[in-house]
Amino acid sequence: MAATYARTRYAAESLILMMIDREHAGIQDVAGNLPSVLSIDGLKSVDSEIRILESRRVIEDTLTVLDPLTLFPELASPRLLGLLPADTPQDRLEKAIDKFKRRLQVEQQSSSNIVRLSFSHEDPDIAADTVNALADAYLKRRRAIFDVARSPFLASELARHSDQLKSIEKQIQTLKSEYEIVDLGQETLLAANQVDSIVQRRRQTQERQAALQAEVAAAKTRLAALPPRVFDFKEQSNQSQNDDDRNVLLRLELERDRLASQFLPDYPPLQELERKIRTVRQSMKGGDKPVFSTQREVRNPTIVFLNNHLLTLEIEQDAVARQLAELDRQHAVAVEKVGRLRMAEGELRDLERTRGVLEDIYRDYAQRTEAARAEEEAAKVRFSNVRVVQPAVAPATGTSMGPSFIIAGLVGGILLGGAAGVLATWLRQVYILPHEIERDLGVPAIASFAATDGELASPGAEQELIHLAAQLRDHALDDRPMALLQFVTANEGDGEATVARGLALEFAKGRGLRTLVVDLCGDGAGQLGAINAAADAPTDAEATGGDGERLPAIDIQGAADLEAVLSAVPLLWVSRQAPESALGSLRTPIAQSRQILERLRQRFDIILILSPPIANSHLARRLSPMVDANILVARAEHTRAPVAARMRDSILASGGDIAGLVLTGRHFHIPQVIYRWL
Repeated sequence: MAATYARTRYAAESLILMMIDREHAGIQDVAGNLPSVLSIDGLKSVDSEIRILESRRVIEDTLTVLDPLTLFPELASPRLLGLLPADTPQDRLEKAIDKFKRRLQVEQQSSSNIVRLSFSHEDPDIAADTVNALADAYLKRRRAIFDVARSPFLASELARHSDQLKSIEKQIQTLKSEYEIVDLGQETLLAANQVDSIVQRRRQTQERQAALQAEVAAAKTRLAALPPRVFDFKEQSNQSQNDDDRNVLLRLELERDRLASQFLPDYPPLQELERKIRTVRQSMKGGDKPVFSTQREVRNPTIVFLNNHLLTLEIEQDAVARQLAELDRQHAVAVEKVGRLRMAEGELRDLERTRGVLEDIYRDYAQRTEAARAEEEAAKVRFSNVRVVQPAVAPATGTSMGPSFIIAGLVGGILLGGAAGVLATWLRQVYILPHEIERDLGVPAIASFAATDGELASPGAEQELIHLAAQLRDHALDDRPMALLQFVTANEGDGEATVARGLALEFAKGRGLRTLVVDLCGDGAGQLGAINAAADAPTDAEATGGDGERLPAIDIQGAADLEAVLSAVPLLWVSRQAPESALGSLRTPIAQSRQILERLRQRFDIILILSPPIANSHLARRLSPMVDANILVARAEHTRAPVAARMRDSILASGGDIAGLVLTGRHFHIPQVIYRWL
């Protein structure tokens, strides 16, 4: 219907050149103080001109020249199929502006300075007149925008900031004179060094004062302990003055010895000498000589030394005390100077910061004032850098939206159909693909079968059974392969019986394992008949015996024995009347059920248990922790996701282990490739 009512419109075009270059008079920085215009700056300038061209004021000026009813005659018609009156003049103008904006196209041509101006209308002449009128209104509006005198305001601001800058300079000079500052940094450093030097000298002087006090105290202590006089010497002798007996005796003996060597003993001078020697010796033996003794005491010289040293120390101590007082005075003066310099530094920093800001502002205003003056001088010819290089002419051909509406309808139908399919896929609660099971339930999908109404005899199903059997046998528990497997389903007829038969045939025929199928859902006749029908050829008595081979009875107190019948397939047995046995009864103690399963494990290599649906019976939950693994079975496009999740949670809550999930009954309604996107 939209294609039927679509009308042909004619688009008139005009090209406008935006000259963005420093060499043109219409651009800022006519004096050439700023760097050259970059390409990105030119593109931004062109985009700004486009915004001016699309502004409401320019469109209103255009509609003032052209009557809105001439452009849009439908504005004069009654509204709502004649039920409401026509719009008021003000409403007509607002609607005309909206329609004008929708039909107007202003775009830059391939990152250049050319702007294409286009307007579409049913009348080609009116379209061309509208474009030309819009270009004229744009040039007038642009001239009015840029014709703004800014230099007087900038000049006044420049003068005001100049006065503030001079005032700040005067305050800085006054502050330096008040605090006697030439270079604040150097004087602060010298003052800090002076304080540090005085502190070091005070410490040294205090150390010397403490040392002097200790020396004075030690000298006084030593001085008080010394005696005023000391003993010099003591002498005792019996030798009197002028006592020369020994000397005379010695001389006489020497003379005698000399004469004795020269003369005979009777020589008279020799005898005379003997007589003298006897006389001297007799004299020396006399006891009438007195004994003399001498004792001398003198003044202690250490007292004199200590007194002199103590006097020197006391004099130095007094001098150190005076020096310490002078250092305290110098330290107070230096600290006061540092404090004054700190105060001056704070005030001076504030003033210099203010001066720096004012200098930046003054410099910026000076540049902008000069630029504004140059721009105002060039404002008279500002329109020269925007030129209409191609006026609009009436177009000869027009365009219609009919084909576009048809294509849009087709594409919309396709998209709507796809969206409906996606929405249906998103809202569905059943499973189609195996990976959906892994994503929603967190359980691995270990196998999937296309159809389970009949036997799994197709090549694809056989390969899937081989793959499933390999997964189950390769997974070991406590270094032994899994032997007890339970098939758990939520609903009847989900194909668990077919999958169990196919898996039993694979274990018995393909792998030569003694296999037992325990059917707790029925009497086992259906399973036995299906297995015998699927066998390649019956063998001797197994196919004709009817009742088959009965296993030795398992001794279970108070319940019927579990019986197994050999099928037409060697090494494959099927249970008979299993629901009536002790294993299929909920009254049987759990310990006895474990004993039954353990005895079955000793007789068979693989035991496949088909339990009733978990929603109808508690038996599957009861046996789940006793078996080696539980295999969940879900039917594609039939089993709902909440039901499957509840089945998984029930098995896990009972303490059972889940080997994986088998998806049955898959139907490929659409090509296989599309399933990958579902």
